[in-house]
Amino acid sequence: MNDKNNIRLMIADDHAVFRAGLKLLLQTHDDLEVVGEVSDADELLDAVKQLRPDVLVLDLTMPGGSTLPLIEKLRKAIPETRILVLSMHDDLTLVRAALASGASGYVVKAAADTEVVAAIRAVATGKVFVDLDLDANQVGSLLTAEKDWSGKEKDGPLGSLSSREKEVFLSLAKGHTNQEIADDLDLSIKTVETYRGRIGVKLGLRTRAEFVRFAVELGLIGPGSY
Repeated sequence: MNDKNNIRLMIADDHAVFRAGLKLLLQTHDDLEVVGEVSDADELLDAVKQLRPDVLVLDLTMPGGSTLPLIEKLRKAIPETRILVLSMHDDLTLVRAALASGASGYVVKAAADTEVVAAIRAVATGKVFVDLDLDANQVGSLLTAEKDWSGKEKDGPLGSLSSREKEVFLSLAKGHTNQEIADDLDLSIKTVETYRGRIGVKLGLRTRAEFVRFAVELGLIGPGSY
């Protein structure tokens, strides 16, 4: 933090109206200082390296692609900057992915006006803040997914999957049928179905649409790849 002990913030969101409203909200608090704004994912890494804010308030979807793959790069390049994700998606799978990638918090945009200040203050002091209606078991699961950025390597959002499960996951996300995946990977359909079930349990995904959306958010495929 700076000499005034203010929490220095950067806002990364492609919606100008949302950025302006959030900035106005944050500026009403004496301990919060907005030092920069970014509207494009391609500019994000360089901007954070230059300004080195205490907290980056980050939208998951911006021009230039999903910002989820950038979280790990940001935390490795500027480990002192904490990342608070603001998202339209109230999705436990995305929360797990964001925390596993190195984010310190996750707030749904619909609740941003009431929760974002508390979230910023929490993550700035090294705490984890998640704004979702979760039971104790789910909270525990999320906390175990949080990364240790003291130098220990982690496997990321897909770290719980085997190499074969990752292959099946990506094929499913691209819209391939079970038969096509079986033929391509030289597996039986029953084996593919078993892999799909395991992947669903590990990642909390159920429908093919959820597989696709998760892969898009991870930046593994583009919106037009399926």
